[in-house]
Amino acid sequence: MNLNPMRSVADQVLALRNMPVEGSIVDLVPYSHDHHDAIIALRNTERASYFLLQREPLTVEKQTRWFDGVLARRDDVQWTIMRKDGVIVGATALYGIAEDRSRAEKGRLVIDESRSREAPYTLEAELLLLDIAFGMFGIQRVETSVRHDNGVMQSINTRLGFVHTHSHDNSGVEYYLSSLSADQYQPAALRAVVDAWARRAQRPTRNANSPADSAITLAR
Repeated sequence: MNLNPMRSVADQVLALRNMPVEGSIVDLVPYSHDHHDAIIALRNTERASYFLLQREPLTVEKQTRWFDGVLARRDDVQWTIMRKDGVIVGATALYGIAEDRSRAEKGRLVIDESRSREAPYTLEAELLLLDIAFGMFGIQRVETSVRHDNGVMQSINTRLGFVHTHSHDNSGVEYYLSSLSADQYQPAALRAVVDAWARRAQRPTRNANSPADSAITLAR
């Protein structure tokens, strides 16, 4: 996909809202009203509500009102994270995109916990989003805010090159703000993990009684 960098941020946002971004194991599909039920179910889980500081259950009415507000803006792109077979496994976003491309924020990430061990969905979703931010928009700096006890996302951000800048209070809860510039972005190691998983998933299934399969089983 190629978004002409000479176009305005608003034009690029509108273009991205109408095209999927393809990955190896997941695609970022433009969020739509049709995705409300699936994403609401994910966000209303105990874990997601905790880390997203969601004080009360999300409803279709609330989600519709929020998304209509998103569509009225031109600095915000929302995606549904979808497996290659069409199963929704999460959602993510790039928002607050400055017109001068000086900054943007990544966040609103939610992953289906019941499927999170299937494959590195979170890793590829993060890589695709940052590739869009730096490669398509030409953003100078991406920021993110993570709850202080969300060790998984803090670890992923660190491996991507994010640097902790300061902490801030969000309704009585401490959140860590981190920043990543284009020259600090370090996708190679995590991209190798995703690519290796994708290759493994594409291998034909061996007969359980074959000698080769038995050798693999014994080696584990």
